[in-house]
Amino acid sequence: MELTDGVYGLPLDVSLGEREMTLNPVAVETPQGLLLLDAGLPDGVDDLSEALDAEGLALEDTWAVVVTHQDLDHAGCLAAVVERTDAVVFAHEADTPYLEGDKELVKSSDQRPMSIEPTTVDVQMTGGETFATAAGPMRVVYTPGHSPGHISLYVPEAELLISADALNVVDGALVGPREDATPDLETAWDSVETLADLDVGQTFCFHGGHADAGTHRIKELLADR
Repeated sequence: MELTDGVYGLPLDVSLGEREMTLNPVAVETPQGLLLLDAGLPDGVDDLSEALDAEGLALEDTWAVVVTHQDLDHAGCLAAVVERTDAVVFAHEADTPYLEGDKELVKSSDQRPMSIEPTTVDVQMTGGETFATAAGPMRVVYTPGHSPGHISLYVPEAELLISADALNVVDGALVGPREDATPDLETAWDSVETLADLDVGQTFCFHGGHADAGTHRIKELLADR
């Protein structure tokens, strides 16, 4: 799905345990080549490659991966993507120790252990960084709560917000953070306030995909919480 010029949602139909779900990483065309926003589950690199093929893109053209956060469904096959493409890895500094294997994943537990293959983060971000893309500048927005280093991406010229897990789409409607999957819910809602300050016309979420909704709806969510 082309969200705006050179920005593509990549729906991946996957199984996680007994759950069937669709994940939505993003591919962005840039002057250096293809930039991926997240990668997907472990063993999912072939699914990612097929989704790119469906948009006329090629995994091998990837020059960088921006990891929005450490979760298994976002960074699980990061190491495999880097092995296939030698991509540069960008992530927020607060999630870097988890991606590099120095800390256990925040949502891992004795009852539900989780791990990913450690991968070097080449560039540690703090928020505010900008990537040149076919759709215009794309800015990193620090939106912690779902994880310590969670980020979203914003393309002002397209009024497009790529929210990762800071927001979600359920039955076509834009909704707020998931309580059952957000360790620091109060901080997550503070991050929604940050997103409400942006001029957004459409939102793309990792869970739920596209919503033809933006700033007005985000402010409604804050008012109704």
